[in-house]
Amino acid sequence: MKTIIKIQIENDYTSNDSHDFFIDEINELVNELDIFCEVKNNRLINVVNEAQKNDSNKDDYKKSVCVSAIGYSQSDWQDYIIYYNKESKELEYLKEILKKTFTHQNDYFVSKFEVVTNKGKKYQSEAYDYTNFSITNIEFPNADEVLKEYLSIYGKDYDEVVINVD
Repeated sequence: MKTIIKIQIENDYTSNDSHDFFIDEINELVNELDIFCEVKNNRLINVVNEAQKNDSNKDDYKKSVCVSAIGYSQSDWQDYIIYYNKESKELEYLKEILKKTFTHQNDYFVSKFEVVTNKGKKYQSEAYDYTNFSITNIEFPNADEVLKEYLSIYGKDYDEVVINVD
């Protein structure tokens, strides 16, 4: 009799974890910066102003930059006009993140099973452990990249892996 641990990784379309990470990053960065932000697509929330704890006015700033974010459908777009006085690493990082407003948000669901082989027959248990994780640094991760991210978080805690990602 041989027992193996098998994990199954699938796309998680019901989780908002990666979007929540995006908002958390915006919140953290915006409150380290002295900026003001306007948006051109008023149908969507201005995530920068939502995160900002201090009041500011665009007249307080000498420089501005437009950051465009484009998604996968026609209505997924936003132009952020950021007003600022000085360049910084945090501002550059904010611009990078804002470009990904509609992309780079991939959530995955993991189920863990025991598989017992007895006299040549395999028996798989019901899933006994569940977890999830997100990938926000790759727009369309392939199966190898998904597994690499899983391993970086959880380590190799399985004997077999099944990856069902689009």
